[in-house]
Amino acid sequence: MSLIKQQHPNEILFTFLRELIPNNNREWFKAHRELYDAAWAQFNILVENVIAAIGEFDESIAGLTPKDCTYRIYRDIRFSPDKTPYKGHLGAYMNQYGKKAYWGGYYIQIEPEQVMLASGVWWLPTKEMQQLRSAVAEQMADFVRLVEEPELKKLVPTIGQEHYKRIPNGLPKDSPHPEYLTCKDYAMSCMLKPKDLCRDDYAKRIAHVFRVMKPVNDFLSENILINMEEMETMKSVVKFV
Repeated sequence: MSLIKQQHPNEILFTFLRELIPNNNREWFKAHRELYDAAWAQFNILVENVIAAIGEFDESIAGLTPKDCTYRIYRDIRFSPDKTPYKGHLGAYMNQYGKKAYWGGYYIQIEPEQVMLASGVWWLPTKEMQQLRSAVAEQMADFVRLVEEPELKKLVPTIGQEHYKRIPNGLPKDSPHPEYLTCKDYAMSCMLKPKDLCRDDYAKRIAHVFRVMKPVNDFLSENILINMEEMETMKSVVKFV
């Protein structure tokens, strides 16, 4: 008797995205609404499982629900030259302060052929980012110890998605670690393959990556100085869309 391998429930996420990308229009989406609904329901199950796994080492995440974390698939095309109506990925950001918070959290982005896991600080207003770089400069030994921890270094070879060519004014030009002072952001990210999400232990594996990132995330969050009266300005900013 031949054995047929059962498809993992998360496979539908990649099936949906692979079909959406070349058919990114409202007519196709309407005709395949059942596929989207099934993928969205499974994505919410995935996020719920990841929240539970992260909550085992970060209690601030434990009380979140998928609704607190997931981003809509519909794109805001009002000011974009790209008029395709849907995003080509599914994303969720787990942060106790919400999806638009300054402080670092845990982000997962599922694309047709890869899965991105990210943490750290992706965006801050100019003044706050300058203050954060200064804090890194003042505590460089501690920061280096955290970001160059061997397991993290293997997962995240480079801190920051974008960098200045030179160290910004006001920071020590002779720093032994200029690569940490030229960061335009302090994001950390690593990639998984679709097959990694189609294992029974996927939530545990994702949580392990975030656990490794957490010490740097904590350092950054602890050194972000925010004027709480200005928090309202963040309502128009969405991280990792």
